[in-house]
Amino acid sequence: MAAAAGWLVICGVPLAIIDAREHRLPDVLTGAAFAGVLTFLIVAAWTLSAWQSLGRAALGGAILAGCYLSAALLKPGHIGLGDGKAAASAGSLMAWYSWQTVLAGTLFALLLAAGYGLVLLAGRRATLRTGIAYGPALFAGTLLAVMLAAHR
Repeated sequence: MAAAAGWLVICGVPLAIIDAREHRLPDVLTGAAFAGVLTFLIVAAWTLSAWQSLGRAALGGAILAGCYLSAALLKPGHIGLGDGKAAASAGSLMAWYSWQTVLAGTLFALLLAAGYGLVLLAGRRATLRTGIAYGPALFAGTLLAVMLAAHR
């Protein structure tokens, strides 16, 4: 599990930087993030006989990605397809621990993004129509939830 989280950090940091600068999450990195997280979780399931955790991780990644992708398709411009793709790896990692971790990480991401938006508004560096990158909040919220879950 730690290796999967480490892999998500390795991929998530450049993804967050690119998203902050360019408002996009490149497929090559979101794909690598998902493939790596899933591979490390499969190895963990194999070595720990944690097949139930692996099943929950696969389902959690699919559900979170599905929710984000649905939001991207229903309300274009508010959330991007890249966020949906990134949610697959984030959701899988969080769901390995529990459904509560998925909920907590999703809430943390939303709160981080909202807080960042409020800071921009307060500093008059944005308006209510200004788009902000969601990827950094998604990865930060995920890692915060995973760190809390790992220390329970």
